[in-house]
Amino acid sequence: MSQSSAEYDAKTIKKIAVTSLKPGMVISGYVCDWGGDPAHWGRKTIRRQEEIDKIKSNGIDEVYIDTAVGLDVVNAPTLLEVKMVAAQEIKKMGTLREPSPYPVAKNISMQDELSNARKVTDHARKVVAGVLIDVRLGKQVELAQVRDAVERMTESAFNNVGAILSLSLIKRKDEYTFMHSVNVGVFLMSFCHTMGMDKEQIILAGIGGMLHDVGKMKVPLEILNSPNKLTDAEFDTMKAHPLFSGEILRETAGISPLSVQVAEQHHERFNGSGYPFKLTGQEIGLFGQMAAIVDVYDAITTNRSYHKGMPSHEALEKMYEWCKNHFDLALFQQFVQCVGIYPVGSLVRLENQQVGVVIENHREALLLPVVRLILDAKRKCAIEPTTVDLLTVKDKQAFRICDHESPTTWGIDPKKYLPKAELYR
Repeated sequence: MSQSSAEYDAKTIKKIAVTSLKPGMVISGYVCDWGGDPAHWGRKTIRRQEEIDKIKSNGIDEVYIDTAVGLDVVNAPTLLEVKMVAAQEIKKMGTLREPSPYPVAKNISMQDELSNARKVTDHARKVVAGVLIDVRLGKQVELAQVRDAVERMTESAFNNVGAILSLSLIKRKDEYTFMHSVNVGVFLMSFCHTMGMDKEQIILAGIGGMLHDVGKMKVPLEILNSPNKLTDAEFDTMKAHPLFSGEILRETAGISPLSVQVAEQHHERFNGSGYPFKLTGQEIGLFGQMAAIVDVYDAITTNRSYHKGMPSHEALEKMYEWCKNHFDLALFQQFVQCVGIYPVGSLVRLENQQVGVVIENHREALLLPVVRLILDAKRKCAIEPTTVDLLTVKDKQAFRICDHESPTTWGIDPKKYLPKAELYR
């Protein structure tokens, strides 16, 4: 049987320490998150030691090399092996669940709360758009309207946290800057909710999330909206935006230090490779660490002009890999338990070879979501859509999730099979 090009690449691309790099090797990728990734470098053949020194100076400790076209490191793990380990570890996180610490929500079903969740997130988007435009024009942030929007989202989360979270998990074709700010706010609030924080902390974190990128309004538009890969100088300018965010928010009457921490520290990384302060480890505040995780997750799962968004499960696997240097692993595990092992909108295949869309998660059983079955993988045909709750189904083995599936491969749009699908468009 012939190998696909993807399988071939996964076996010939290897992960190595930067200290093992030498001239003659071909770099195919960098083991660092979206926020710190020198994306403008791209694929690179190493020819001089100076090039290796530059990579080290950017806080990058590991890279991927293509051994099919460059020098090899014999015992280094392949991309395939790295991906398999990450997938296994992410799945294990679904069994780490302890008794839920988060506040008891009202008895409102996800489906019943969706319409309200969409209403409050659309309102938040308009508020963020207005705030960012005002700041671009030199006006101060109107904190009252931001807090009002966040309080509305918080109420929705307390009604049913899965409803508002699902709207951020399923990407819409809105203007990126505004929806990214809302998504970071929602993810951060849901994260806090999952960790059992009190309502005021959730609100203040949400405000910080909504305003975390306000400093980008001080970045020249030609850099901010560039469809091309940024140069080193342009990237340095872009890296100043968390500092600008902090300056703007400190001038905002009534702002909380917690909200400022979110905005200033969302690009800091555990190994000191982040910016703007190059903080390390616990020098980064708890809410700064949480903001870094949710900011990266939303960024890498969203289509941009210069990169295609990853499916949620691939993003979580990548972020697990980055935990070695960039994030606190225990905190990342909490985030995985927030969004789910199989986030809403994921396409999954069961042991019985039926394929379905995840439409809801059980926080007490992350490996057993509610799935809308729509395909028969064995016969390669559609079936009558049926909703199955894997937590309560009798034949647990036949209905066990065995793998993720690609919507592109099957030519379907998972959003069409979600409850109240029109709310996700």
